[in-house]
This record gives sequence, C-alpha cells and structure tokens, in this order.
Amino acid sequence: MAGIAVVLSGASVPAWAQQEDASRRLLESVAEAMGGLDELRAIDNFVYTGFGQQVYQDGGGNLTGSVNAPPKWRAITDVQRSFDLVDKRGVYQERGSYMFPFAAPFGHSWNRSASLQEGAALLDHPLPALLEALAPDTVLGPVTVEEGQSVVQFTTKDGTSLWMAVDAVTQLPAWTRRIMPHENLGDVAVTAYFTGYVPYQGVQLPYGLMNKLDWREQVTLMFQVDSYRVDVPADQFPAFPEARTRNNDTSEPEVSVTELAAGVWDVRVGSNGGPIIEFDDHLVMFEAGGGPAATLARIDEANRLVPNKAVTAVIVSHHHFDHTAGLRAAVSRGLKVISHRGNEGIIRDMIERPAIVFPDALGQNPHSLTFVPVDQQLVLEDDTQRLELYHVIGHSHMANAVFGYLPEERITMEGDLGDAAWTWHWWAGALARNIEAYGLEPERNIAVHGPPGGLSIEETLANIQAQSEAAQAFCAEQADAEKFFFGCRVQYDASGALPLSTAR
Repeated sequence: MAGIAVVLSGASVPAWAQQEDASRRLLESVAEAMGGLDELRAIDNFVYTGFGQQVYQDGGGNLTGSVNAPPKWRAITDVQRSFDLVDKRGVYQERGSYMFPFAAPFGHSWNRSASLQEGAALLDHPLPALLEALAPDTVLGPVTVEEGQSVVQFTTKDGTSLWMAVDAVTQLPAWTRRIMPHENLGDVAVTAYFTGYVPYQGVQLPYGLMNKLDWREQVTLMFQVDSYRVDVPADQFPAFPEARTRNNDTSEPEVSVTELAAGVWDVRVGSNGGPIIEFDDHLVMFEAGGGPAATLARIDEANRLVPNKAVTAVIVSHHHFDHTAGLRAAVSRGLKVISHRGNEGIIRDMIERPAIVFPDALGQNPHSLTFVPVDQQLVLEDDTQRLELYHVIGHSHMANAVFGYLPEERITMEGDLGDAAWTWHWWAGALARNIEAYGLEPERNIAVHGPPGGLSIEETLANIQAQSEAAQAFCAEQADAEKFFFGCRVQYDASGALPLSTAR
C-alpha cells in the first residue's frame, strides 16, 4: 500500500492539490514560528491595547491633491481591540481627535466609541488571519513571491480573497492584504503590515501595526500596541455592540429641487448638493459629493427638469474625498470635469483606477476623463447664460479650489467656504475676501454642505462670523486650561485676518 501511495502522490494528484499542499505546509511552518498550531487553535480570545494615528479621508483630505501635500491625521488612544476567535467576531474601541482644526466638536470629542467587527475585518492581524487561512473550509491558492517574501493567497468560506506574506528569516507573518471597494478610487488593495514580534504566553505577537493602500502608497494607520492579553476571563471581555443594520434599499435617494432663478435649480440629496445651471443646449452641475447613488440621482433629476437637455459637465469645487465621492459615477455618464488645474492629477488618479473586483458605476460603464482646467478664472457662456468660475484665494483648508458666480442672478456657489451647520470656522475670512478680490455682488450663497436654496449673503457672512467667534472662545477656554489646540489661535474672522498675538 505504501508503494501505491507513492505512485499516486507522484502521478495522480492534480496540480491544484499539490499547490494547496505547498501553501498549507508554508502556513503550518508559520504557525510553528508563532508558537505552534495546536497552541494557536487553543486560544479562545485575545485583546490588544494601544495608540496611534489614522490618516484623514484615506489621504484625500489634504491641502492639495499633490502626492507631496502634508497629510492630515487623526489621533487615536485608549484603543482596545478584542478578538473572539471561537465565534469569529471582535469589538473595536477607541477615543479619537483630529490633529488639525475641524469644524465640529465631535471631531475633537475624545468620546470612546465601540464597533462590532466580523469576517474579513478581523484579518488585518496575523493571529486570526493565520487561523482563518488554515481553517478546513478555506481554499488555498499557490505560493508566490513578492519582494523576497513568500505569499499565500487564500479564499475564506464567504468568498473573500486575501493574501498573507511570510518573512523569509523569521517565518512570521509580514503582512496580510485584501481588496476593498472605494467610492473615490474603485478597487483598493489594503495591506496590513506586522512588525516587532514579541513572545507573549508562548505566542509571537506583533507590537507594530501599519496599514497602507495601493494608491500612492498611502499609509492609513500607524499603530503601536502597548499590551496583549490572551484568554481573557468572560467577566473582563467587553460586551459586543449590535451589528449595524445593512441598508439593502436599492431605491433611488430622495432628491429635493429648489428653483433659484430661471434656469437655475439647487438639486440635492439631504443637505448635500448644489446648483444645476441651464445653458442653451445642455446643463452643468456643481459638485459630485455625497456618494455615487446621490450623484446619479441628482443627474437623473436634473435631466428631467428641462426637456431635451442633459447634464454634460460637473464642476468640482476641490478634490477632497467628501466632495468627489460621486465623481466616478458622474464620469460613468460621460460628464466632463471642470476644476482647478492643480486638481487634475488626483482626479485622474480617481477616474483611471479599475473597479473589477467590486464593479462600480464607472467599472460597469467605462468612460475616459475629459478635464477642463481653471486657472485664475474660467467663464462658461452662451447666448442664454453666463457662469463665472474663480480660483479660491486665501483659504488654508484648500489651496486648489474654485467657486462659481452667476452675475445676472447674483448667486455664488461654493464648497467649504461657508456652512450653516458648522460650529467653528477656522478660515472665516475667505468668502468675503474672494467676493472683494473679484469684485462680485452676490445676493445669495449656495453652499455644497448647506440648506436647500442656500442663504442670503448677509446670513452666510453672519453665520461665518458667529462660527469664528465660537472658535475663538473655544481656543480661549483651552488656553485657560493650558491646552494648546490645533488651529488655535484663530487667525481670521468674517472680515479678514485678526491681529497677531503679542503673548509669549
């Protein structure tokens, strides 16, 4: 029988089985390096604590879209991540605050949050990832090599494909990777790196965790573990929060339409949107934020407003990911993109990335990008309408931004110059400065983040002044407590720059 077994293994075992055997042997050697497969499988739960930083908007919320623009970060502390390896679920808890001036208190609250994690969300740590890779119902792919490290592809029971790289020297996991959908970027590969392994209760566990996207090699998480606990008693294990209800509603979002003037409408979903402007033979849309569904709903609603006219272009105020979350969807409809010249690079990044694993609107209906640049000023005009676009000046939140002005209707339209919902305004002088610099005479302002129909320019500037004063009061409170907050001292009110401080 032994001889027959040898013959079968050499001649009759299919190639896929041989490759799976090679992958399994490699993963079992990894388990041995981590402390032994039986020992790892005997662990019911583990918890790590620590602190770190998360990048803002996946790197899409910086001052400009340049690859060299300084990133914005969010500090996280009092982090506790608890893994239930038996039921394959986890609890992630943290306190956080943006490391830059944010417009609302929730961004700086330091309140502790808790969220449920399940499935592939747990597999950015080597212990649950390795156990899942070696689970009986996981399908193993071939062993490949990337930058000198052996890599095993594996597909979990629910069909999620991941990869694990093995350090050639230590035989410990170097990273795991999975593909995820992204509204702005299409398919993104998220790689979780593991460094600083230290033995804890006989198990090798990493103290350094870092996540990176395959877009611009953007680091999205830098994290340092400061403690591990293995097999935590039930009375010390945190309660599991309820899972978020998945929204399976496939109906179109509810769209509101407010007529601003003849041939000009404010079309939005919820509090996000902007004007639709009618020209002789086409329509132009301001902004593509709010996500793909909201953007497509706005386009469809706009196309119903005027018979035989359709939206052919979208104006992008600036590149931030909350303002471009529907841009891929807009391009899937063939819309050309009008924005500041400095945004062309990052916008091309967004549009030209594939969406094959998770096909989005652009992946299903591909179109190439037609980009129309704005330098200092661009005028869109025909016999029926004139829309002026200007480069936003004096704004520390966004250097490559544009805003629009309809001189006949005396309407400005903008993103992040003013928002009635903000609590604090850190760049309050920008709107008035731009109005003065370009010699404009607006009566009404339509903010991308704002109420349907916008506000009068007087109301807008009054809100900005109140928000600046609230930010100044907040900074004063912080200073009295000897806390020196990001963005403090406030440098502007609605009229312009404030006097410099003479305090030491």
